[in-house]
Amino acid sequence: MRVTLLNDPTLEYIDNAIGFCWNKGPYGTGEEGVARIDRVCNKFKHASMLRFTSYIFELEMSTSALLEFSRHQVGINLAVMSTRYCTKQNPDLITVELSNNDKVNTLLLKHTADIVQFIVDNPTVSNDDLKLLLPQGFIYRMQVQFNAQSLQHFFNMRSAKSAHYHIRDLAQAIYDTLPPEHHFLFDDCMSDT
Repeated sequence: MRVTLLNDPTLEYIDNAIGFCWNKGPYGTGEEGVARIDRVCNKFKHASMLRFTSYIFELEMSTSALLEFSRHQVGINLAVMSTRYCTKQNPDLITVELSNNDKVNTLLLKHTADIVQFIVDNPTVSNDDLKLLLPQGFIYRMQVQFNAQSLQHFFNMRSAKSAHYHIRDLAQAIYDTLPPEHHFLFDDCMSDT
């Protein structure tokens, strides 16, 4: 799994929006402005103000995690690598995220190696047919954009103990990639269990 933050998100537009709503003007992104953002967006739950900043990530996640990711998604944009156009052209892209179970990993790795060999041995098989063979552990590469409100929602749902460990690991990796001065927006959304 890999997570890279591609943009330089700012709290400035959240502060601006809050100031606009109450005709108070901006407080800035210093201590006073951050305290107001925390109070309005987190304590008073006026989370719609969080839509004024966004985070763009490049992510890698398993098919299993992508299926979890596609549920409970609100306010995100994504562009996912096409298995239809990319798989045969570059069999090196066929990588998998491993399980916590060694027996499953042995089967998964053997299955993946067999698929790569199948590609090499059968160049006339179309990508449309080939992609049906990809395992749940297949790693997709994508670019994803969250606004801060949708990222709070994602963390609430996908850092929970009941979530699959691949998506929990992804949620933690995304959180860890955020600028530290933005963590206060999401600390209460990250599950401790």
